[in-house]
Amino acid sequence: MTTSSAGGSRVQQTLPAALILGLACWVAYVSFNVDDPQPYLFPRLVSLGLVLLALVALVQAVSGRAVTGHGLSLDIVKAIVPALVVMGGLVFYAVEALGMYAASTAAFFLIVVLYDPSPHTEIRSWLKRIAVTAGFMAVMYGLFAMLLKVQTPRGLFI
Repeated sequence: MTTSSAGGSRVQQTLPAALILGLACWVAYVSFNVDDPQPYLFPRLVSLGLVLLALVALVQAVSGRAVTGHGLSLDIVKAIVPALVVMGGLVFYAVEALGMYAASTAAFFLIVVLYDPSPHTEIRSWLKRIAVTAGFMAVMYGLFAMLLKVQTPRGLFI
């Protein structure tokens, strides 16, 4: 490997790691910047874990010790962007109107539809997508609302 490709690889490792660290810090800031801290214990713990892991990933990327391959290629970025748009639009913006679980269900379903290679012309594949979405969201609701008692933003639906 030449020096220029090694430097390019390090940049490909460092840039995503820095973006993830920034996102993790933002999530931590949001979880700590609330009026009533009691319901946010679990999100705070998770956000601190995310910041710690993102910091480790960034240090490894900057030092050249990252062993995650060759970084993000343009093809991978193009494959990820639709999911990021769906999540950003539905989870971050529609959550106020629809509620956390309804917005998350819509986002999960759209992502499954976007990435599922099954034919979009068959009823059976649509039933499978609906069943997978319903099952996944039932588990998430049971885990967060019932077991962990995490308060999520309420909206039009639960």
